[in-house]
Amino acid sequence: MQVELARPIKNKASSPERALAELAHAHDLLTRGEDGILRVPFLVRGKLRVPEAITREAIDHRFRELDAEAGPSDGLPGYARVGGAQVLREVVTRPKIAGTPRFVYTVMPVFEPDEVIERDVAALAEELYDLPVTEIVAYADGLAKAYRESLAFINTVRDATRLTAELPDEEHDLAFATVPMLLDGASLKASVDHELCAWGHSGSELLDGWRAIDAAVMPAPVHATLARALAAPFVPREAEIRAMPTRQLHITAGNAPHIPFFSAMRAIATKSAAVVKSPSGATIPGALLALLALASNPDHPITKHLSFVYWPGGDESVEGALFMPGAFDRVVVWGAPGAVSSVRSRAVGTKVVTLDPRYGVSMIGRELFAEADLGAVASRVVADALVANQKACIASQVVYVEGGHDADVARFAEALRAALHAFDEASPNVIADQARGDVLRLLKGRLLDADWYTNESGGGAFSSAVVVCRDEFSMASHPMCRFLVVRPVADLDELVKTGRVLHHGVSTVSVWPEPRRKALRTAIAAQGVSNVPPLGQSGTGFSGQPHDGMRVLSELVDWKNA
Repeated sequence: MQVELARPIKNKASSPERALAELAHAHDLLTRGEDGILRVPFLVRGKLRVPEAITREAIDHRFRELDAEAGPSDGLPGYARVGGAQVLREVVTRPKIAGTPRFVYTVMPVFEPDEVIERDVAALAEELYDLPVTEIVAYADGLAKAYRESLAFINTVRDATRLTAELPDEEHDLAFATVPMLLDGASLKASVDHELCAWGHSGSELLDGWRAIDAAVMPAPVHATLARALAAPFVPREAEIRAMPTRQLHITAGNAPHIPFFSAMRAIATKSAAVVKSPSGATIPGALLALLALASNPDHPITKHLSFVYWPGGDESVEGALFMPGAFDRVVVWGAPGAVSSVRSRAVGTKVVTLDPRYGVSMIGRELFAEADLGAVASRVVADALVANQKACIASQVVYVEGGHDADVARFAEALRAALHAFDEASPNVIADQARGDVLRLLKGRLLDADWYTNESGGGAFSSAVVVCRDEFSMASHPMCRFLVVRPVADLDELVKTGRVLHHGVSTVSVWPEPRRKALRTAIAAQGVSNVPPLGQSGTGFSGQPHDGMRVLSELVDWKNA
């Protein structure tokens, strides 16, 4: 049985903090019990939906059945339907201590696709599309305020999710602490104004309504005939354009915990009705944003036309309806190549905006071996590599070092290892068993002849490494777990010109020193790279900056002429 609430439990005396906590506690949400179960809600077009009660015994029974059915190459089943609920089985990533289970479970409700598809476009135009941007800014600020005033409850959620977090503890905590920055109204407005500006109008003006533009409207050939046949002179109209909101489906990825927030806030920024699919590894961000919306402004048109849900990727019973022509105006998909191509092939007739899986690299000029402080340069490399613990699409994976003898490269590799070691000490790494196995396979196979500079944790397990590899290195085998590949090259200018290592799959190339970056950045960008920041700046950004070569908000609206 599904349980829905049109608005949170809230009396006149309740603060947003109490409203959020009361709503969660009333339905036993986002708090991991002694049974290892975390109950996660959905938002279904502005209504809270909570999962039905499922016992640990029922969950264990169902997964035992799935384990018995799985073949040797199928891997460990991670999803099940148990009664009227969806269940994710997650492996505990933190060091095992007495009493720590191997698995914990996330229990979610179910939904039908038609429940989240907006078919009454006239109602959307009346309720949502003509809201002023100032109202959207106030809505975002309300979300941020509710978050800041709910820190006591937010911290319990943060701690409840720590067992399965892929980020180290410090970065896991920082991910929660930085959420208000993503909800900031001023930043949202800056993004709208910059990404949607055109013809001298700010993005806010164009999103709020029709705006006249200084353009000469040219007659069609038929007007010349009319002028001869009927003496009907052509009178040009005043040209107008508008950025119109859309109905959006966002299919997000879990390699960085903030991605669901980014996607949702882009929909909110464009005043659009939206369905956001949470990824299996990060169901909490969407659930938190859903509760914040209900706690801060349950009757707002944005809340009423917003959904946060989950389904297993590839489920045709859900995706068959959501990808039908006319269900949405935009489909935004983050993720692996297979997922992106699958959505593209099935969402025929709908504009698909893809944010493809990419990676970053760094390039360091021969100036390094003259008078440079190797430790200072190494710390900048680490800053670029460890964005989202090296899982982000902008994180540097390979460092190309120009010139230098073997001894010079060895000194720099040691400086990198020392910088990684200091980072490991400050923020101990969390590494999945699969990643450890990938590192071991590289050590005994593909990178057997490479020079390894390895850091270990207190228990002697792998923590981080720098590997000097003089041959070509395939990114398909990179474990992305604080693992830096150093590639000595003779000439950076020649490396960039050949295009051997740069292509659209490379999102970011950070370069040192600064004069070399300015000299190389156009050639690097011409190879398909989107970002060419100074070394140490890969993880930085600004409101309204292009993403994967696009002004994404401009892709999410429909541009109209009048």
